Amino acid sequence: MTFADTLLRDVRYGLRMLRRSTGFTAVAILTLALGIGANAAIFSVTDAVLLKLLPVRNPKQLVYFRLLSPQEHGSVFSRAEFAQFRERNHSFSGMSAFDTVRLMGTVDGQGEFISGQCVSGTFFSVLGVDVTAGRPLTAEDDQPGRPGVAAISYNYWKRKFALDPSVTGKTITLKGTSFTIVGVAPARFRGIELGDAIDIWVPLVFWERLRLNDHLTLGVMARMKPDTDAKRASAEITVIDQQFAAAALGSKIMPLAGEFLARSVELVPGGRGLFDLPDELPQSLLVLTMVVGLVLLIACANVANLLLARAVNRRKEIAVRLALGAPRMRLFRQLLTESLLIAAAGGALGVLLARWATSSLVALLSDGSGLRTLDVRTDVRTLCFALGVSFFTCLLFGIAPALWATRMDAGLTFKGASNSERANTPRLGPRKILVVSQVSLSELLLVGAGLLMRSLQELAMVDVGFRQENVLLVSIYPTLSGYEGARELALYARAQERVSAAPGVLSATFSRFGMLSGGSWIRVATHFASGDKGENEINVSCNPVAPRFFETMGIPVVLGRDFTGADGLQAPRVAVVSESFARKYFPNEVALGKQLHFKEENIGEQSVVIGIVKEVKALSLRERKPLPQIYIPLAQAPSDLLGQITMEVRTAVEPTTAATAVRDAMHDVDPNLPVVQIITQEAQTEGTLQNEKSLSMLSTVFGSLALLLACIGLYGIVSYTVAARTREIGIRMALGALPGSVYRMVIGQGMRLALTGIMLGLSSALFVSRALTSLLFGISGADSLVYAGVSLLMVSVALAACYLPARRAARVDPMIALHYE
Repeated sequence: MTFADTLLRDVRYGLRMLRRSTGFTAVAILTLALGIGANAAIFSVTDAVLLKLLPVRNPKQLVYFRLLSPQEHGSVFSRAEFAQFRERNHSFSGMSAFDTVRLMGTVDGQGEFISGQCVSGTFFSVLGVDVTAGRPLTAEDDQPGRPGVAAISYNYWKRKFALDPSVTGKTITLKGTSFTIVGVAPARFRGIELGDAIDIWVPLVFWERLRLNDHLTLGVMARMKPDTDAKRASAEITVIDQQFAAAALGSKIMPLAGEFLARSVELVPGGRGLFDLPDELPQSLLVLTMVVGLVLLIACANVANLLLARAVNRRKEIAVRLALGAPRMRLFRQLLTESLLIAAAGGALGVLLARWATSSLVALLSDGSGLRTLDVRTDVRTLCFALGVSFFTCLLFGIAPALWATRMDAGLTFKGASNSERANTPRLGPRKILVVSQVSLSELLLVGAGLLMRSLQELAMVDVGFRQENVLLVSIYPTLSGYEGARELALYARAQERVSAAPGVLSATFSRFGMLSGGSWIRVATHFASGDKGENEINVSCNPVAPRFFETMGIPVVLGRDFTGADGLQAPRVAVVSESFARKYFPNEVALGKQLHFKEENIGEQSVVIGIVKEVKALSLRERKPLPQIYIPLAQAPSDLLGQITMEVRTAVEPTTAATAVRDAMHDVDPNLPVVQIITQEAQTEGTLQNEKSLSMLSTVFGSLALLLACIGLYGIVSYTVAARTREIGIRMALGALPGSVYRMVIGQGMRLALTGIMLGLSSALFVSRALTSLLFGISGADSLVYAGVSLLMVSVALAACYLPARRAARVDPMIALHYE
């Protein structure tokens, strides 16, 4: 008989045996499915964020240029410098520049906000991306004077054009310029920036016309030639960059020689795309991967306990087969095949659970639309992962029970000792170890969840320094409707006046960076009157705001005044500073009336401090020591900061009730003004806690699941012990033992296991909690309240798990027990 025939017989026999024990089979499969499904769901997200390569040709050859210098870093290359890179390099087979822009796309008179990218004509050829329909953009399309053409994404084709096969040749209007659609990208290609699905690509020659005002530089992605050394390629590009910068600085290079020599261009692997998602997301996914891994271990321990208990009930069957000459290795393989069937069924059900749970997981982890734009799905990679996990779990929970079952003494079984605790019964040692492990891992998971919950509570209680209630935030992009310069400022003045007069509105204002929006303008302030500027340089967060900003946001003005309409472009330059800035910049002085200077400005340009306000949390609730803050009049802000803005509206009624009146008022100002979003300030603040909320919620869910599995495991071993000691308990009660002593004996045995697991879990938590330090706020990894609360919960659950078997033992009838086998 061949191995395949033997395996097939083992599978058939295993299926018959599992069908006979439907209760055991269902519990074992469901337990594994929960563990495998959780791991598969987390893997799907982790794969999309950190592992999956772009759907392009040879993605590992792609690199992204990142400038490193004392003044700036990242994607900060001009068009002229990109041209130098492209013409003078010898290490790359192709190179493309790009910039992501927000656009108002109008098709057949219907406009909507879309995400676009201005790209050089070689973009698609460098990436090696073909098109589903039409043709890609080419270098000829990126020449001055050429008509506007565009390639659109598959999702945009589906959403806007319902997959119309005649989409090529249709026209879309962007910022007053008509573009003819010439191609559709493949369905899987959503762009090169993770978290930002692009709807449309247009030639770079239109960049100056379409870009946002503060988008002054380009990103560069290139394909390295085969066998090219990355360090040599980086050195080549660095030399080109330094020579370009030296030519641009001219005679001014000497004072900056040290900073200039520190410039370099780093080549960042671009095969997985550019990361444009929350910085804390990878760490959160790592934590969740560890959590679900521990849940799977607990599930395996539970199934192993079930298999050990089942092996006891199959002793006679196994003894008969041994007596008839079955090799022990053959029996071992048969039992392991049954474990494999359980693991396979659990894996299949786990994949189904993962497929259902993945979308919910993405929605929970996403703090906006970024994560949702990724290609997160249960694909072949997830199936292979689930298959590998299923095989691993089979080995983890199946080998030990199979080994014990095949080592029994068939002779003792046939002599009538089958029910004796000392004959052919698995020692409780391994099962006790499994239960203790389950309890300790559950304690560890619950402590982690408790720490994250406590951290979230601390964040929610942070004093932000301004009044969040009854404030609406209206995000608008005037530049998309052609507003620039003085015309844009006049629009803001009209909108502020009109919205302030709307029903239910108390006041309205504007700011370039909304509170807790994540945006900032970091500047270097220097004391103009000081001869030694180095000592007085301070990094500050600068925010251009309109009049009535502090009144609207409820930020107390400590000294001086707010901005007014008189603080315009031609008026003297003024600033309002935070208390921390005043203390640091003008120690032992009154800051009002003092002059300050920003490093990037000309020497003669200085601002006068006209007010001092309270400190606020402007960037993040996690700011332990916020940067000193400066506010300048919106009318005096650099032109490259205008074009996109947030309107803050304080209402006398519920903000969502006033939203319609605000939208109508904005429509009266300009019906074509793009209003991107209207939300409340409280919702904005809540959104900054999305990562913490999702992480603490998922950790709590998985910790509770682990607690349930540990409780079942503890209940199982105590029940097994009671069943094995029924005769002993009957004899004790016949000799006069009271039910209370039986309660104490049974509960004591179970609680010793539980307390051992709790102590091990606490010790492990003290060590492992160091990995959570960067995710915690306001508490330490050894928070006594969390440790005490979780321990009390574990003790309570363990008592409940031990009570039911103890009650059954205390009610044993001695006469029945003495005849028990």
